[in-house]
Amino acid sequence: MQKQDFIIQQFVSLREEIKATKQRIFLIVFFGLIAVPLLTFLSVTKPHLDYVAPMLPFLVLVITVLFFAEQNALMRCGHFIRQQIEPKLAESDGWEFWLESRPNLRRMDKYFAGCFMIVFFVFYFLAVAIALNSQLWTSPVLGGKTDMGLWAGGVTYAIGAIWMIVTLAHHWQYCTTTRD
Repeated sequence: MQKQDFIIQQFVSLREEIKATKQRIFLIVFFGLIAVPLLTFLSVTKPHLDYVAPMLPFLVLVITVLFFAEQNALMRCGHFIRQQIEPKLAESDGWEFWLESRPNLRRMDKYFAGCFMIVFFVFYFLAVAIALNSQLWTSPVLGGKTDMGLWAGGVTYAIGAIWMIVTLAHHWQYCTTTRD
């Protein structure tokens, strides 16, 4: 295989990967927007499903991590195309170079990332509030005592929140920069 053919094949493969990643991102966001409110509603209105409430904050964290993983994979593909493939393919600038050379075009990325973070925090802290009010903390499974389970749950949710704040800050910087 010639070097130019290999570069073109890499480009085509990465564009296909970008397309598949965008589909997975859509499905993750769609699932999160449906599953979290639905499970929250069920855990609040159906007493026999109250055990779902303490798991809701973790579901929000998992959905968010999946979203970040897919979005970072998408950005890595774009950066590789920009840095390794576009300079070797043509004399004219490619899409990734054009996009990264115009910071005003990245403004929408910042808005989207900001909206995602707002939705995450709303979902997460509502889920934590509902989880901490769950009847599970007073169930016979935990010995009917609220202190130990409630503190353990609260500390776990706080650790999750701190971890996500750090992750969100890093993600915000990475997904809205136009620098290599």
